[in-house]
Amino acid sequence: MRVVSEQGELAALFGRDRAAHACGLADLESPLWDRSTWFRRDDATVGIVALGDGITTVYAISPADPNGSLALVVELLDEIPDGSMITGPVGLGAAVGVGGPINDLGPHVKCVLAHPERLPSAAAAQPLAVGDFARVTRLHATDPGAAFVLEPMLADGTFVGISHPDDPDRLVAAAGTHVLSSTYEIAAVGAVLVDPAARGQGLGAIVTAGVCGRLKGRVRTIGLNVDARNLAARRTYERIGFVDCLEYEEVIVRP
Repeated sequence: MRVVSEQGELAALFGRDRAAHACGLADLESPLWDRSTWFRRDDATVGIVALGDGITTVYAISPADPNGSLALVVELLDEIPDGSMITGPVGLGAAVGVGGPINDLGPHVKCVLAHPERLPSAAAAQPLAVGDFARVTRLHATDPGAAFVLEPMLADGTFVGISHPDDPDRLVAAAGTHVLSSTYEIAAVGAVLVDPAARGQGLGAIVTAGVCGRLKGRVRTIGLNVDARNLAARRTYERIGFVDCLEYEEVIVRP
């Protein structure tokens, strides 16, 4: 095992399967690269990435060597801060669970936009900026299990939202990007959330399409992650043009 010092080395490895490595490639761009440490053994890789606001993620997605990446994660458990979320190959929960308490978030699927022609109209979605962060966090408070959102994410010019018809200051749906890399021309849609009281109206598809529209001309690859058990969300993403490209697992260590 060795520490990787050059982004280009990992970019070449991840570039073999861009669809699976939307987050990994974006993590190689500053400032995330400057706040991360990457380990490699052959084609197995693990990156410990500090996102800010005390949030650390561990990237262990490695279609080229999933078993090797699982072994690396286990070896590095003592280096991983408590409460970090690890994304890794199928079998991750069983592999790291023997090393201490975990919150096993279960199976997930990485998807890539393969049919942009299917995207619905996003006319109802309005652009959001950093000044709208408070509105976004109020929306996320309606679902304690929602994916995290950080204020700097809204500076990428990709977030969109839909306001409540009777309260323009209240969002009922929003989405943006968790990561965006202009260098590697890749992005991962994230922070997609619809107020539980407004679900079933297709709003998730609209805001997702709105994000994809704002990425047009900026990236070559658009990916997203979804809980494998969330069949409604998976059907929505498939209907608007996304296809599955990799199964993986998420785990929070020492929560």
